[in-house]
Amino acid sequence: MKFPDSFLFGTATSSYQIEGNNTWSDWWYWAEKGKLPKAGKACNHWELYREDIELMASLGYPAYRFSVEWARIFPEEGKLNDSALMRYQEIINLLNERGIIPVLTIHHFTLPTWFALKGGFEKEENLKYWEKYIEVIAELEGVKLVATFNEPMVYVVSGYLVGMWPPFKRNFLTAERVAANIINAHAIAYEILRGKFEVGIVKNYQHFIPASDSKRDMEARSRVDYLFNWALMNGIFQGSYEGFIREHKVQESNLDFIGVNYYNIQKVKKSWNPLNPFIVEDANVSRKTDMGWSVYPRGIYEGIKGFSRYERPIYITENGIATLDDEWRIEFIVQHLQYIHKAIEEGFNVNGYFYWSFMDNYEWAEGFRPRFGLVEIDYETLERKPRRSAYIYGEIAKRKEISEGLIERYGSR
Repeated sequence: MKFPDSFLFGTATSSYQIEGNNTWSDWWYWAEKGKLPKAGKACNHWELYREDIELMASLGYPAYRFSVEWARIFPEEGKLNDSALMRYQEIINLLNERGIIPVLTIHHFTLPTWFALKGGFEKEENLKYWEKYIEVIAELEGVKLVATFNEPMVYVVSGYLVGMWPPFKRNFLTAERVAANIINAHAIAYEILRGKFEVGIVKNYQHFIPASDSKRDMEARSRVDYLFNWALMNGIFQGSYEGFIREHKVQESNLDFIGVNYYNIQKVKKSWNPLNPFIVEDANVSRKTDMGWSVYPRGIYEGIKGFSRYERPIYITENGIATLDDEWRIEFIVQHLQYIHKAIEEGFNVNGYFYWSFMDNYEWAEGFRPRFGLVEIDYETLERKPRRSAYIYGEIAKRKEISEGLIERYGSR
């Protein structure tokens, strides 16, 4: 099963999840208050980045998606940390020297504490701070693909609807205001960065099915699918964002590419509770990962078809599994790649695949328990130990093909 020569195979991480000791972040702030697991040193990547890049190169991964930390670059309002910016530039340079294509994400869930305490993306006037941050990012060299935001609707839902992430709010109007301001923030970034970089956004695709064949559940599924998967994307292109309750005029913008993250399948049921009109839960179609998610490889193909409506190049920027069963991880990779290959064969413009994650890391509100990594991390010693899946994925990445043996053993029938 051969992939195009131009197809990018890589891995992905995010800064807060692997760097460690980011004491200026809002996640660190809330962890100190006991609202979140503490990240501590995490994987200590901020100190061990050279070794990690060498390991990446030795395993044969041609591309790497990672993020920069706004809180490191601006630890205080108006105070630029030049040494942090230089460290990120050095990471980019090292990746290029080792033949690894860097793919950059500007915002991956976390904020500087000072910005968060000013209301973060709840307030449109705060976008002037974002603009200053973007102007600094524009100084980086050696990167082609830059994503403004990672999974903005996951950020909105988790932080402002269900209240499980900072700032732990539960309000429909606040949530949709944040989404609208993120669209405006993307527009600001696109205007500053376009031309120097190819500028996109990374959008989580959630594959939803109705909980039953009833009209209520099918309508509920359609509504949730639109609000979570498509409303924000439409807002970027159309200049109007349909929120949970009302419409918002936003700054019309553009995308040079679309990053698609895909993990699992969920079912939707209509609720009689006007304050919580939808019940969304695991679809229970497979054994559960350590995140409690069902695996549904065909969903990645459905996501590609859905995002193709925007007629932009698509990259699968995250796809991974939390499990200690590494054989299952290999199966997961092979079966999802089979559906990506199917999409390419049918003419869909898919240009790359990034496994999440290069190494085990801090998995947000779940702490260090879930293990997504191709590379195992011993959090006591910080030793890196590639799993068997790391080598198998490396062979797929180097050859740009899935062997007959892998398909026979692990593939979908």
